[in-house]
Amino acid sequence: MSRLPALTRLALRELWISLQLIPIIGLPILAGLVVSVVPPELAGLGAVAGAAHWLAIGLTVALPIVGAMAAATLAAERGRGTLAWMAVRAVPRSAVVMAWFLAFALLLVVGIALGGVGTWLAALERAEASPDPGPFVVAVAGTLGIGLLTVALGLVVGSRLRPRRAAAVTALVCGGALASTLVLPLADHQLITSGLAVLNGLDESVRPISSAVMLAGLSLAGAASLLVIAAAGIERADL
Repeated sequence: MSRLPALTRLALRELWISLQLIPIIGLPILAGLVVSVVPPELAGLGAVAGAAHWLAIGLTVALPIVGAMAAATLAAERGRGTLAWMAVRAVPRSAVVMAWFLAFALLLVVGIALGGVGTWLAALERAEASPDPGPFVVAVAGTLGIGLLTVALGLVVGSRLRPRRAAAVTALVCGGALASTLVLPLADHQLITSGLAVLNGLDESVRPISSAVMLAGLSLAGAASLLVIAAAGIERADL
């Protein structure tokens, strides 16, 4: 794992050269700007809660796409023989998987943070009084765990399938799971993807901060478990 920083830089460089960096950062930012084009009468009764609701909808679309990109990227690395080339040079396959995970994670942190800022600024313009930023900030930060979960799932699928199939499977699974958080009542959410439900129903949650922190922990634990599975899968995969 001593080569992990160098491998992560190489992964970020490849994402930059292939222009994949733009949608990874840009999609969460666009999700944060959705509320700016939504008429006030459709944004919700509360300025912050209404803005958070539309951010949650935007992330429900954005995060599965990022997960699908992670799946296609790892699958393409396998198909091009890059992993086999590195394995010959004593670079552990698991380190390559971890490097791609960290690269996507760093970009998601930037994208979700900027998207959250855009949503907050839009909410401030419509708020009658200065709102408390605490619940919103924690709820937005909690969605990062879900983003990491989608990336980890994408790496698991990408370690087994070809690029197009891997991307399609990841997008369908993640999209379906996240969309369900917008349909079920907030009280029914106790799953690893449920952090998005807190953001979606910010004004309905009794303890939004503690709920967001707890559910973010579940998402991170799920992401860690999937990352271990992805690393084990790539070690056994035919390159």
